Amino acid sequence: MRSERWSAPTRELTLPERIAWVLGNEDGRPVSSLTEPAGLLVAAAIVELLLDASVLDAGSSYRYGPVEPTDPLLCWVADGLVRPGGRKSDLGHAVTGPRGAQMIRRTMDRLVERGLAHREPRRVFGYLAMPVFGSALRVHETGALHHDRSVVRQVLDGADPDEDTAMVTVLLHHGRRVRALHPLDLPAASERARAIASGRHVPPGIDQDIVRLVSPTVRTVLAALTATEVMSPGA
Repeated sequence: MRSERWSAPTRELTLPERIAWVLGNEDGRPVSSLTEPAGLLVAAAIVELLLDASVLDAGSSYRYGPVEPTDPLLCWVADGLVRPGGRKSDLGHAVTGPRGAQMIRRTMDRLVERGLAHREPRRVFGYLAMPVFGSALRVHETGALHHDRSVVRQVLDGADPDEDTAMVTVLLHHGRRVRALHPLDLPAASERARAIASGRHVPPGIDQDIVRLVSPTVRTVLAALTATEVMSPGA
């Protein structure tokens, strides 16, 4: 999903990569926020696969569509989603546990491979590097991130979205991440994101995609995540 609104280094990002990217820190500090939204990244990947007809919604399950995905991250998500049976009732397994952690890691790896971020050894008390604690992800292309976050923020503050920024806004709304973009007026931005997630303020045709496909998909994935989290303590 390509848009000329994004910075030159980020125009080829997939939707899950873009969600992870705009949730980064503009000053280049370690992007701790990127390690949290596994369910949101999975939802973004499924949305892109459905919009591209690489995966089809078959009611209670997902199945392969006529267009084969070419991006390695989307290929991995499609395979993990459809190959075991594609049942929506099994979505909790796709967004929690080892597979959810893999989704985060693979998305972050793609940002590193694209040169947008890099990994640094974790430090204890700011002095001692401890490889045993792994590495911290830090934004490298801070100028590009500043530009891209501004693009999304403008939509939240009232600018007309195109298809790509509309999909990002819908995901941020359902994932309760509008606040992370620091809009000028948070209540107004939250209401605008809610409206876009309902198919308003978007170009013709995109509204139908959002109402019939995008918002229901994101809600389904995040509901599966919530149900799994609620059920886990009693297991």
